[in-house]
Amino acid sequence: MSRIRTLSDAGPLSAAEQQLVDACKAGETCTLGDGTRPEGPDPARTIRADLLRFLILGGDDACRVDEYGVALRGAFIEGPLDLSFATARGRATMVACRFDQPIAAMQARFETLALGGSALPGLNAQGARIAGSVFLRKGFHATGTVSLAGAEIGGQLDCAGGRFEVKEGDALNAQGARIPEAVFLSDGFHATGMVRLTGAEIGGQLTCVGGRFEVRDGDALQAQRMRVTGSFFWRNVRAESGSVDLADVHVGDLVDDLASWPPAGRLYLDGFTYDRISGAFTDARKRLDWLARGTVWEGEFFPQPYTQLAKVLREMGHEAEARRVLVERERLLDRYRIKRLRAELADLRALWETIWSFLLRWLVGYGYAPFRSIWALAALIVIATGLGHQAWESGDFAPNSAIILSTDDWRTLAEDATVANPAKVWSDPTGPGRDYESFNAWAWGTDLVVPILSLGQTEAWAPSTARGPWGRRLWWARWVLEAFGWIVTALGAAAITGIIRRD
Repeated sequence: MSRIRTLSDAGPLSAAEQQLVDACKAGETCTLGDGTRPEGPDPARTIRADLLRFLILGGDDACRVDEYGVALRGAFIEGPLDLSFATARGRATMVACRFDQPIAAMQARFETLALGGSALPGLNAQGARIAGSVFLRKGFHATGTVSLAGAEIGGQLDCAGGRFEVKEGDALNAQGARIPEAVFLSDGFHATGMVRLTGAEIGGQLTCVGGRFEVRDGDALQAQRMRVTGSFFWRNVRAESGSVDLADVHVGDLVDDLASWPPAGRLYLDGFTYDRISGAFTDARKRLDWLARGTVWEGEFFPQPYTQLAKVLREMGHEAEARRVLVERERLLDRYRIKRLRAELADLRALWETIWSFLLRWLVGYGYAPFRSIWALAALIVIATGLGHQAWESGDFAPNSAIILSTDDWRTLAEDATVANPAKVWSDPTGPGRDYESFNAWAWGTDLVVPILSLGQTEAWAPSTARGPWGRRLWWARWVLEAFGWIVTALGAAAITGIIRRD
């Protein structure tokens, strides 16, 4: 069928079409019927798609369309509207209209494209150039894919209150689109099918407040490598099915609520970055719940979202919350390292890394809680003191001096079978060794465990392996206690001085 190139090519015009021609020439809005969207074909409100195309492109000398362009309301558009590679004159506004076939507008050029409240089987505006804004809002209903892939929109993309519905595939595709102002997928926006924003560049805010996303299979929202200069609003969102993929996405401010995010297995946050959390929850407990939903994918753990959250919290002044996030990151790294170790069985290096990581976690909180080492030292001192006290009371201690051991006084006590505790008798205030270093279980335990202290106790007294079981036990246990004392002290000092890196 040949296209309408001149008004005479259109043949006889219906009353509705004549009304539209007159309105376009006068730069006015043409409202057919009561201005509401027709439910089906209506001769009194039907406009041929080819005539509408002729007018959108500016008409001819006999029907010069005003520079304001076409503004149509309440029409039934019959036939395919093909505007591909065409340039519209002025605005292209078709509000509350019903199209019986999809609109084709590949590589088309518009000043403004407004289809608010209209119903259509689909829109292909791939690569289109719109100087102003695109309005697909307030009752807009598409039953096929709406594609703005690669489009350049000079204003905003407003889909607030619009419904995008497909049986399979993309409901709304704005992949690679460039939009210097805001994008609204909010206030009753409902997509049944994938919303694809992969690689889109949005100069203003992206608002999904009150939006609803669902898909039979795959991603409900796919936004890999999307860039949003302004705020990303994700509140009161219903992500009822499908996944939300924010891999390698960057936004300015993150404004969200926990309830809007889908559960674990349907959220992907690896590479998601943001400059600030604004008007949203910052407490670590809720944020860790959020991260737990989006950092494990197909059994693999991705730590980057924890690092990102800690960085932002620290920059916002929430230092304690940031430390909690980083400790949790290390704990999860341990957990998944153990899983890998079990899978790899005899990986000794992974075993050592796991043991070392556990020590870092429990003793200094991975460097974020260095004073935990004090409690560990205290526990070791208590253990050493208890063992030392028991060995002393059992008579299993002896002076740690070759000179003392060879004296007649000590040898007399040590060889006397009636003396149960030679060391205690020898060091008694009235005994022969009263001027020797007095034994104190607490001082001896501290001297043994803390390597940077020298209280003289371990130099003066040592457990004997020949006098009883407690001496033998302490003789072996002191090597373990002393070794752990070195480890705990060294890690604590390294964490306090910053040798253990915190970032």
